[in-house]
Amino acid sequence: MRRCNAIILFLFLAAASAEVVDRIAVAVGNRAIKENQIDREIRLTDFLNGAALDIGSAAKRQAAERLIDQTLIRAEMAKSSYPAPSEAEIGGVLSKVKQARFRNNGEYDQALKTYGISETELKSHIAWQLQVLRFVDIRFEPAVQTQAVKNAKQPPLGERVNGAFFAWLDESRKRSRVQFHDEVFQ
Repeated sequence: MRRCNAIILFLFLAAASAEVVDRIAVAVGNRAIKENQIDREIRLTDFLNGAALDIGSAAKRQAAERLIDQTLIRAEMAKSSYPAPSEAEIGGVLSKVKQARFRNNGEYDQALKTYGISETELKSHIAWQLQVLRFVDIRFEPAVQTQAVKNAKQPPLGERVNGAFFAWLDESRKRSRVQFHDEVFQ
């Protein structure tokens, strides 16, 4: 009996001191987008855009929308093999960001601290962006090129590829069950 009481007391104390580590913010089909993913998406995007850090509810909602799109893209990418960018490609983009926005490494390091991100997270985000661009080119460009209409004035290839990609993304969203957990966005 004493042992049972000790276990009950332990469980009660553990439950009383429990805290929420992370919450599911959005369910996309059977995949979850967590609150910390939204926070990281905001920080990385604002950093890359050179925008002031905004973690308000509207910014959270916009980041969640981007992560929904990314979830759908990841699911589609998992169906085939799309080459990952090289370290040199990632480093090249990072170098361009540094040159365009920062006078020296100290300023860059301070900005990383201000936005609460690491260089590893930033490189991972850049790698993802490069991989999405590669996915769009490989997945949609051939289809757009074969659908060329003779004797018709068409927009440039890049615009048609982007149009095909966004049409696919819109259709994928319509077919997916997306459920927001509104308490995360308050």
